[in-house]
Amino acid sequence: MWSCFRIHKKEKKKRGSFLQNRAILVEESITSEKRHFLENGGLLLEELITSFNGRSNPIRSFSKQELERATHNYHRDGSLHQGWYKGTYEDRVILVKKITRYPPSPEYIGQCIKDVVVASQMSNHKNVLKPLGCCLETEIPLLVCEFAAGGSLYHNIHDQPISWENRLRIATEIADAVTYLHNGTSKPIIHRQIDPHSILLEEHYVAKLSNFGHSISIPLGETHVDADLSSSYIGSVAPESKRIRRFTEKTDVYSFGAVLFEILTGKRVSNILKEVNSVLAEKRCQLLNCQFLMIEDNEEDIRVYLKANILKGNAEQLMACAELAIRCVKVNPEERPSMMEVAKELRRITRFQ
Repeated sequence: MWSCFRIHKKEKKKRGSFLQNRAILVEESITSEKRHFLENGGLLLEELITSFNGRSNPIRSFSKQELERATHNYHRDGSLHQGWYKGTYEDRVILVKKITRYPPSPEYIGQCIKDVVVASQMSNHKNVLKPLGCCLETEIPLLVCEFAAGGSLYHNIHDQPISWENRLRIATEIADAVTYLHNGTSKPIIHRQIDPHSILLEEHYVAKLSNFGHSISIPLGETHVDADLSSSYIGSVAPESKRIRRFTEKTDVYSFGAVLFEILTGKRVSNILKEVNSVLAEKRCQLLNCQFLMIEDNEEDIRVYLKANILKGNAEQLMACAELAIRCVKVNPEERPSMMEVAKELRRITRFQ
């Protein structure tokens, strides 16, 4: 009776091999997006629940195909800066953050997930780039945000003129956003990558803080956290972070101070470092290669440099901001103001006539 079901060993082996290979091909072709979705979704859910004290925060999920259509398959005409692409979804202009990195390490995927989570936590603040959702179907998760028509602060302060009034307002808005980052949740969140690339601008120069992939929380009961370096933007990393990999809220204050230097002078902080080192080398008759804006005994040199290089505008406001920038980049973190103090001081300076 069973003879009609009997298969020769060779044929059985061949058929089994064929079915196995076909199953692998089908799994690879059909479930790659589903596999990415499950893997990335699990990471995202875990991060969300951890960050929101046990409660998940719903995030809109975009499909891979939806974002490809929205960006015309990430056409170069829609490429803006540092992996941001302009797109249109349901008659709304959006930004899609798509950064290609191969091989995509688990650490980098984790950074993308962190970007989504922290942006979601901070989304209520008017000066944080508002997330609209994410796509988990790609190997590296994609972040979808509101559109910022003005581009990055880096592009604006170095490639085109902005009035001092707008620069001061941008500085104040970013200080408010970082203050919220430090104080808006049960555990302070350190941004760790505050630089002109991470600050986007709306059409009328309204500032939006972005790039939260390297953000890190200070554990309850602790004053600092030890971690690897996150920023490669020359001149924006605090001395204690560079030397012993230690991060506190004052680390962000230093980075903000470096941004304030750029806002005040219109020069890249890397070029400011070269010019300051050149002045110090002339005085000391030795070549210096300091990676920090401030060293123990050059405060007056920095003050003279800023006075000679700041932009035109309200002189009282400019010099007050210069003094604030100097306080922010002090070598000793304890001598730097908090971000809340920085934000209050900038608002006070704004009221100068």
